[in-house]
Amino acid sequence: MVPEDPTAGPALPDLDNPEAAMRDARQRFLATFPKRSDSIGLLLATVSTVGARGPVVPLRHAIHRLTGLAGMLGFPTVSARARDLEVLLEGVDTGTFDASRANRLFEEMELAFTDDLATPPAWVGPGALARGSGRIMVVEDDEDQREVVCINLEAAGYETLQVADGDSAIEAVRTGKPDIILLDANLPGVDGYTICRLLKNDAALASIPVLFITTRSSLDDRAVGLTLGADDYLVKPVDMSELMLRVQVLLGRRGAVRGQGEEP
Repeated sequence: MVPEDPTAGPALPDLDNPEAAMRDARQRFLATFPKRSDSIGLLLATVSTVGARGPVVPLRHAIHRLTGLAGMLGFPTVSARARDLEVLLEGVDTGTFDASRANRLFEEMELAFTDDLATPPAWVGPGALARGSGRIMVVEDDEDQREVVCINLEAAGYETLQVADGDSAIEAVRTGKPDIILLDANLPGVDGYTICRLLKNDAALASIPVLFITTRSSLDDRAVGLTLGADDYLVKPVDMSELMLRVQVLLGRRGAVRGQGEEP
């Protein structure tokens, strides 16, 4: 029996107060981490015993969510160990999965939680964020990660549009007309790479900058994304100040092209 996913929850509250919302998100992460960890531990124990016949998909999903969320909320070491574990799980499909190493990584991830907790981040308040304007679409299936990114973007003055799956992304772009798209590669339904290819092959949408935000960190993954026409590529966990700079650069570049006569 697959353990209940402890990651589901209500949307982040008080979006008019980004600092308070970020603190609340961090507190909820603190409160739910033991349950998240227990769930991952149970799934991992089963996969370690029975291999590919075990609950590999829910395990990957739980670790993937933890990788992104922990990094965004100030737990970088937890995020790094979870990402190592996610990469290691790729060996289940090829029969090269190292269960002993996976369990060591899981133990290191749990220990890292205490270490990261002792060195909390200095949250960037809305007054310190670089200001901007424009409409940004965030295509991300993880609700908490999507909300965290949008909180920071809205604090910096941007309007945000949220899309939770790949199947509805293209139509959402057509109707929402964003100035830039932040796109996760791993999505339910149509994956991010396919979405990027479809966007860049559509004359009406091709000029919209696409910035991948994903845990896929290999050079091959980056090369695929950029080859498909993506304008930039960021690996989770995302540093919010860097994200803001990348967004500003892409919007500035698009504005310059429009100034030269491109139709918006």
